[in-house]
Amino acid sequence: MKRLSSTLALWGLVAAAIVLGQSWLFFILLGFLGMMGVLEYVKMDASLPRPWRLGYIGLSAAWMAGTFTLCQVKGGEWSPLVDMAFIALAVMAAFLPALFRPLEGRTTLWAIVYTLAGFVYVPWLWSFMTRLLFSQGMDGNQLRGVPVLLFVIAATKFTDCGAYAVGSLIGKHKMIPHISPGKTWEGLIGAFPGALAAGLAVFYGYGAERMGFSAGHAVVLSLILGAVCIVGDLAESILKRCLAVKDSGQMLPGIGGALDLIDSLLWTGPVAWFYLKYACAV
Repeated sequence: MKRLSSTLALWGLVAAAIVLGQSWLFFILLGFLGMMGVLEYVKMDASLPRPWRLGYIGLSAAWMAGTFTLCQVKGGEWSPLVDMAFIALAVMAAFLPALFRPLEGRTTLWAIVYTLAGFVYVPWLWSFMTRLLFSQGMDGNQLRGVPVLLFVIAATKFTDCGAYAVGSLIGKHKMIPHISPGKTWEGLIGAFPGALAAGLAVFYGYGAERMGFSAGHAVVLSLILGAVCIVGDLAESILKRCLAVKDSGQMLPGIGGALDLIDSLLWTGPVAWFYLKYACAV
């Protein structure tokens, strides 16, 4: 019931943002979830020194605010130079604290690697949700990319729902017990119908013209997102297992933290953006 209540509350916020279609509301929603994920990533390793912790949070906030502003100004026109500049800045920032404190061997090296990986894993991957939102530009104050964003969110989240429902009912054979003991091969089978049903529901709800791609692309992309969603969920499980953490946080009763919520979207967002950009020419 806790999980269901949290899920319904989140979908209510998403629905409000979609109905209003205002960019500022999406900025608050995406920015809040992204920054909560950043904070939870930092807290998962309590040994991370304060300079790296603060630097990671500050650069992440600047990146997410900057990408949203840039997308609002440029719309779907995105230059890879922006990403290259961010990665370069992240590498430099990760080494800077070591210049002003004693070196502690592998402890210092771990702080550099952990924060650099965090720059890419949370704020950079999460920025693709903003890019999807602005992928078709704006019609006045209304975002035309809202249907695309909803398509990706629905296909991703209903992958989890399909896997959870089927796995709970008939799941017997463990899939990857050393990473996620609860996941079964039967649940994996149920994941793809969930992704396909949700993706097609959004596609036909808005229509091909609003979505910007055909029904065939909707089917293919839904199935791809289903596969990527599973891997993205397992990726965060690997991180939590290695750091001996059960949940990334306690923000959402029954679900965990924000990072537990967006872990699969961190993977499906970039895949969807590249697919639509180059396969469908959105």
